[in-house]
This record gives sequence, C-alpha cells and structure tokens, in this order.
Amino acid sequence: MPFVHELLNTGSAIGYTAYSNPPTVTLPRLKGITTGSTPNFIDAVLNIAEEDTSSTLGDQDSWIRQMHTAGWKINMFGDDTWLKLFPSYFAKTDGTASFYVSDFTIVDNNVTRHLDFELSSAGQAAWDCLILHYLGLDHIGHKGGPLSANMPGKQREMDAIIRRVYEQTVRENDNTLFVVMGDHGMNEVGNHGGSSVGEVSAGMLLVSSKFQKLPRTDVRAPIPWNGEFDYYSRVDQIDLVPTLCTLLGLEIPVNNLGTFMHELLPLYSAQQQLDVLVKNALQLKVLRDKSQNRVRPLETDVDVRSLHELQSLLAATKDELSRTSSDYNYNDIACGILGYAATAAVVLALFVRLYWSQLAVATGDLVFFVAYAANFFGSSMIEEEHHLWWFFTTVFLAAVVVRPGRRAQASFVLLAALRLLKAWNNSGQKNNLKSNLKIATYIAALPPQIGPVVVAVLLVATLGTFCFYAANGAPIRVNGDGTILRFVTFVPFSVQASVVFTAKFLSYLSVTFDLATDTASVPGWCLAYTQWIESQLHSTDINTLNQQLFALFYKVWLGTTVGHLLKPALFRQLRLADPPLNYTRAVFVSVAFLLMAQTNYANVPLFLVLLLILLTFGRLEARTSTNTVAVFTILMQNLSFFQFGFTNSLSSVDLTNSFNGLTSYNMLLSGLLTFVCNWAGPIFWSAAFLVLTLRSDGNNWNRLYQKLVLTATFYSVSGLTLILSCYSLRFHLFIWTVFSPKILYLLAWIGCGLLVDFGLSCVITALYID
Repeated sequence: MPFVHELLNTGSAIGYTAYSNPPTVTLPRLKGITTGSTPNFIDAVLNIAEEDTSSTLGDQDSWIRQMHTAGWKINMFGDDTWLKLFPSYFAKTDGTASFYVSDFTIVDNNVTRHLDFELSSAGQAAWDCLILHYLGLDHIGHKGGPLSANMPGKQREMDAIIRRVYEQTVRENDNTLFVVMGDHGMNEVGNHGGSSVGEVSAGMLLVSSKFQKLPRTDVRAPIPWNGEFDYYSRVDQIDLVPTLCTLLGLEIPVNNLGTFMHELLPLYSAQQQLDVLVKNALQLKVLRDKSQNRVRPLETDVDVRSLHELQSLLAATKDELSRTSSDYNYNDIACGILGYAATAAVVLALFVRLYWSQLAVATGDLVFFVAYAANFFGSSMIEEEHHLWWFFTTVFLAAVVVRPGRRAQASFVLLAALRLLKAWNNSGQKNNLKSNLKIATYIAALPPQIGPVVVAVLLVATLGTFCFYAANGAPIRVNGDGTILRFVTFVPFSVQASVVFTAKFLSYLSVTFDLATDTASVPGWCLAYTQWIESQLHSTDINTLNQQLFALFYKVWLGTTVGHLLKPALFRQLRLADPPLNYTRAVFVSVAFLLMAQTNYANVPLFLVLLLILLTFGRLEARTSTNTVAVFTILMQNLSFFQFGFTNSLSSVDLTNSFNGLTSYNMLLSGLLTFVCNWAGPIFWSAAFLVLTLRSDGNNWNRLYQKLVLTATFYSVSGLTLILSCYSLRFHLFIWTVFSPKILYLLAWIGCGLLVDFGLSCVITALYID
C-alpha cells in the first residue's frame, strides 16, 4: 500500500495498532468503535443472525447518534451490519450482505460505484459523514488466509481507493478527517472471532492535513513484519470514540470506556489540552462512581492542572472499568443450571436402567465421561482439547488392537491411519500455526508446478475410492452377476465425484493463484482445464461457476440419496433380498459426498483416512457390542472435529463453504451449510455407526436406543460440568474468550449428537425393511 506509506512518511497520517476486544467479529466490534463500550458476548452469536433486530443501537449513545442529533447527514455504503445497528440514522444507504465470503469483488464494487457522485462537489455538499465498509479483504482472508494470492491485488485496490478519497476530500479541505481502519484482524489461517494476537490487532490510520503540525517521528513506513503486530503506536480500538467526538466537537457517548489518543494533543493549546482530558475524565468518572456506588469531585483524585496526572488517571480508570464484572442475573442462571441438572438426572436414570446388568461396562463409560468433563475447569484444557481426544482414542484403539486373535496387518493399518489423521492438522488454539509442521499446510505450500498435481491426485484418489466402495456394496444378483446394479450405483456417484472434484480444484486454484489478473504462473494444464470448464458453463467468474457446479451437484445428490433410501421398499416389491450392508453403504457414501462437497479442499483427503479407519475397525471388531461401537463413534466424532482443524474458539468457524450453490444470503440454508461444513467429521461417523451396526436381526431400534442413551449421558455429564465450571469461574480472566465460546460449541455438539446424529440414524433405520 505505497500511498498509505507516503501519507505516514509525510506526516499527513498517523498509524496505530488498535487492540480490538474479543469476540473479534463485526457486530460487536462496530458496537465498540461507535459507543466506546465493550460489547456483550451474545453479540458474537447475533453477528450471524442477519434478520436479528435485537442488537440495534438506536436507543444507545454513540457518535452516530451524536451526529444525527446535531443535524449531520450520514451516508453509509457497504456491510449491512451498520443498518442493523443504526436503522434510522443514515440519510443514504446501500447495504451489502457480509457473509457471502466467496465473493471478493462484487461486494467491494457495490461500494466503489457510489464514489463518483459522493466525492464530487455536489455529492460532498449532501453529506457530513461518509462511511464506506469494504468486505473484500475479509473474504479473501476467510478463503485463503493472509498469504492468499488474491491479497496483494486487493490491498493495491484499497490503496487506490484511499488515494482517491484523500485527494478529493482531505487535500481539498483542512477540516476533513479521514479514518481508515479494520474492525478486527485475522489469525494465520484467515479466520477471526477469538483472542489471538493477530485477531485483536487491527490497523488504524487517521488522516488530516492538520497533522502536518504534529511532531514527526523517526519511524518510516513500511515497518518490517513482527509476530507481535507491534506497529506504530498501540491504542485500544475504543479510544477512537472519545478522540473522534472531541475532534468533531461532539459529546462523548455516556458508556464510553476509551481515552483520547495523546498523539493528537499537540493540535490544541496548553489550556485546551487540559480541557480535552478533563472532559474525558469527567465522562469516565460518572461510570466509575456508579460502579463504586459513590460520588466525589474529580479534583479529589487528580490535579486537573497536570497533563501527566490526567493521562495517568484516564489510563487507570479505563483499566478499572474494563475489568468491572458483569451484572449477572443469578435467578436465570440458577433456573438454567437446575433445568439442565434435572434433564441430566433423567438421562442418568435411563442409562443405569439400560446397563444395570452390565455394571462393569457402565462404570467404564462413566469414568471416561467424568475424566473428560473434569478438564473443563482448566482454560488451557479447553483451548487444547484435541490432546484429550487423541489420548482417549489412542488408549481405546490400543486396547482393541492388543486383544487376542487380532489381525496384525489390520491393526497396523488402523494405527497408521489414526496417526495420519493426527498429522493432517495441528489443532488447538495455541499452536495451530501455519509455521508448525502439518500435512495440510505442506500440501498448500508446494511449488506451483507440483502443488496442483498433488492436490488433483489426492482428490481423485479420495472421491474415486468412495465411488468404488459404494459400487462394491451392491452385489445383489438380478438375473445375473450383479454388474448392472453395480453400474447403476456407480454412475450417479461418479457424476457427483466429478462435480465435487471440479469445485474443489477450482477452489484450490483460486486461492493459490490470482486467476483474475495473473495467469502466467498457473500451470498450462490447469489453465486449460479452467478454460474448458468456463466454456462449458459459459462464465469466467469463479463465484458463478461455483453456483452452477453446486446447483448440479445438489440435484444429482438429492436424486441419488432419495433413490438409495427408498431402495429397500422397491426391492421388497420386486421380492429381492437387500442385505443391510448394501443399503447402508450406499446411503453412507451419499452422506460422505455431501460432506466432502461442504469441506475445504485441503481436508477432503481426510475422508479417505476416515474410511480406512472405519473399514479396519469393522474388520477387527466384527459383531462387537453396541456399547463399544457407540463409544468408538463418540471418540472419532470428537477427534475428527479437531483434526479437521477446528477448535473451541469462534475464530476457527469455517465460512468458506457456507454459500455453495446459493445466489443470495439465506440464514436458514447458509446456517445449515455452515453446520455441515464445520461438523463434517462428526456427521461422517454418525452415518458410519449404522454401517457397523445395522443388521437383519430385528434389533436395529434397540441398538439405536442404546446409542441414544449413551450419547445423551455423555452430553449430560460433560454439559452439566461445563455449566458449573463457567458459573464457578464467571470472574475468570478468560470467561469470555475461552469458557463462553465452549458453551456455544456445547450447544452445537448437542445439536449434532442428539438431533442430526440420532435423527439421521432414525431416518436411515426406519426406511430399511428387515
């Protein structure tokens, strides 16, 4: 961004690293930078609720409201979260849905197209404040991370926009202030929502011709990269609020916790500097007095004639107010705990009744559940939960392998596949870095001439294996050797595989190469393949190609899945036998293809590893007890979730496949696709359970009931423990960054384990005719 560097080096701009309080998602951060307060944690949930109106700031004090009250005209173009927060304060708007993360250009062009008029003389005469919220950089981060091939071009585009705004407004009018900032940062994989240093370190730039009067520093842009994101002056992001209001002559919002940025004090005379800080101190004093339930003059705490003492008081007061405990509603908390405890008691009673004759098995299950749940009292154990599941799964499968009579070859393959699963992604919140050795990162970092070949081979091997696995599960002879049935089974799955391969390979190419402006580095065969796809689908836009490919996939997938689910009824009419393995295998592969379609291209080969684990475990534990298979399912669901790269942090939520096949934002459908994308591993094992247990002995519902009770007991014990830990640690430093997100993940796991898991199993079992 050379023009931004020029502004910094010539003294026309001041750069900051602005600390943004977690949760680092757009809605709570916009609340922070407009009101100066620290947002509620629930805002992280409301951030994805496009239709929600409960989060509005219409009745809360903010600089937006101050401007509106003062008669200012405010125009806003870009992220429509602003419209949800301030529904009636803008004179002119054009909102853009922020969640369609596959789009890098349309969302930004929708903002830029307004600049011709808004920056003209006639346009500037019609507004006092102009808000432009661009989304492209955020979307590129979600799709390919900060090192995406699309990132430099987008930064150059933003640099040109900044130059344009500067030259047509700031340079022409000394009384114009231009603020350039990010509402949050991102981690090394491009996500945000958590509290890692990259996520909470957002850039901020204040630009004005008046800044030429300020003392110059020796710092020259660009500054070399450093892992702590320590660039220029470090401030709290909410410090923008009192600074902006003071510079513009507005009242500071009543709930503001920020302090005036001291670098700008030299703009004022000595007496005015004292007035600026006293004004800020008096506003914070009201909040401090309210929190301490006392009232006393400001002069008793500080010498209002001392600039240094006022600055020290402001810093101390902000720190004190930022650490003030939340006003918990203990009645609601008590009702919630008692309600969950009552439900858990009922589930435990059912568990004891079911396993009364198998006390040793029941005791082992409960010891496992309690040992896992006990870790919820440690923040580090929640952050690094993947270690727990690696330990539990390894111990469990080691016990399976060492039993007498086990096949050595199958045992070796099982343990090797498990280790490969562990090596694919380094999960956890502390060491999930691209710099750490992991297979997914290694593949993504391969040279341009090798990487596409490796990715293509892995995709073909994975998708092809599932096709042949499904076809080999259809050996029923229909007036012959079953070849026709195998062929009928293979064809629709091969069509799905072809579409998924194309979509995932295009996704890889779009992240690795800048296909829009730089095709010189793209291997010739890749370029020829993409051009052939474009000619077949009559489009050159990646997003349009994506929509068309997934529209085709969903049609074929839906028809195939319905056909396989109804096959038992058809075979009954034809008086043909349909062994349960044939049925479950086909349905299982259908589910697997949907999961692979909704998974990041780098994790698609993991499904081949999971299939290998499933087949070898089934061979070692043929006709084993339902309890053993159910415990194995719980273990693999959780281990798979973390080894796909997910964590208990909101920043690991993957939105890159949330809009596959959608032409516009739909909260229900995009929410469902997001869930499938992030819980692909656990859903895989939900279907795999039936592959291991569905039989023609008339006891399928009994086995399913056993699994339901075991799963419900697991979530009852772990969930109640987590709730109690959050209550006892409600004043803990990490209550909002570690424990509260885990509560949200618990809700999602209950939805997966008791609704998706059991619901899917019920449908598949009910449609099978013994």
